[in-house]
Amino acid sequence: MSTWSDLKNTPRLKEIYNTRIEIIKLIREFFWSQGFIETDTPVAVRLASQEPYLNPLPITIHDPNGKQVDFYLRTSPEYSLKKLLAAGYEKVFEIGKCFRDFESFVGNHNTEFTMVEWYRAPGKYQDIMDDTENLFKFIGKKLNKDKVQYKEKEINILEDWDRLSMKEVWQKFIGVNLDDYLQVDKMAELAKSKGYNIQENEPYEDIFYKIFLNEIESNLGNDRPVFVYDYPAQMSSLSRLCEHDNRYAERFELYVGGLELANAFGELTDAVEQEKRLVEDMEKRKQLGKETWPVDPDFINALAGLPAGALAQVGGIALGVDRMVVLFTGAKDLNETIFGSVKDQLI
Repeated sequence: MSTWSDLKNTPRLKEIYNTRIEIIKLIREFFWSQGFIETDTPVAVRLASQEPYLNPLPITIHDPNGKQVDFYLRTSPEYSLKKLLAAGYEKVFEIGKCFRDFESFVGNHNTEFTMVEWYRAPGKYQDIMDDTENLFKFIGKKLNKDKVQYKEKEINILEDWDRLSMKEVWQKFIGVNLDDYLQVDKMAELAKSKGYNIQENEPYEDIFYKIFLNEIESNLGNDRPVFVYDYPAQMSSLSRLCEHDNRYAERFELYVGGLELANAFGELTDAVEQEKRLVEDMEKRKQLGKETWPVDPDFINALAGLPAGALAQVGGIALGVDRMVVLFTGAKDLNETIFGSVKDQLI
């Protein structure tokens, strides 16, 4: 954005920043009014999460004797918040800084960014959809905005939002039955038929997104926001499988004007299955040539400590606050919403 002199001398940027502050206040007000407890969890963690395509930011800590210990700045507070669920908290949220290395300094990415993340236990991913829609409408009403703006598109947020399965989205926009392309070889054949260059042993998720990002994403949420739900199971290592079809998982993302704002799960709470999937993710990281570390045993123990049966159903989401600010202010990109962004500090 925004250095102090930018804010002092550019009224438009100052208005964006003032709106950012108001939005964060309103997020907090909304969740407290809904009976959630605001939490405060570690930013520096000994063992990072295992997502194959994310790059935690490494830091070095020294003990009093000068011994060097490797830590990471969190990519998300997810593990910590789930540990709080195991401690007996039922509805938790956190607004905080997260970090991802090797991020672009333009567009909708920044190494340091702000997320609001919340969980319900018990809760379903449909409940999280309701929370998300209600949050946006609450903020819109408080700011006297019934529409948000992104890349010259105006999207009505006060109408009922759309909910489409990933299978419906592929059928609607590219005429493909996703059921037929849930194996990597089939997805590779489809991508090649569309002219994409596919490498030998390229992962399913990479091929999937070559098609999705280029041919589908920009069509999503252009009239009103849309939740795209039920992703292929192999792309959803932290979510439970769908009861109606275990080839898909209880995962959804929120799109507004073609912009992805949030990623959510009907959370996997089976400790044994979760550890198995995280080990598989760790192996994917190795195959991609990325740094690896052990699965956090305390996280697995926390899942094992959750109640059984229906009470073990957990819904959760990570929502990008900076991207939300872009929508409500019409900012050109993420950096216009962040004071002292990494990009600005590098100049």
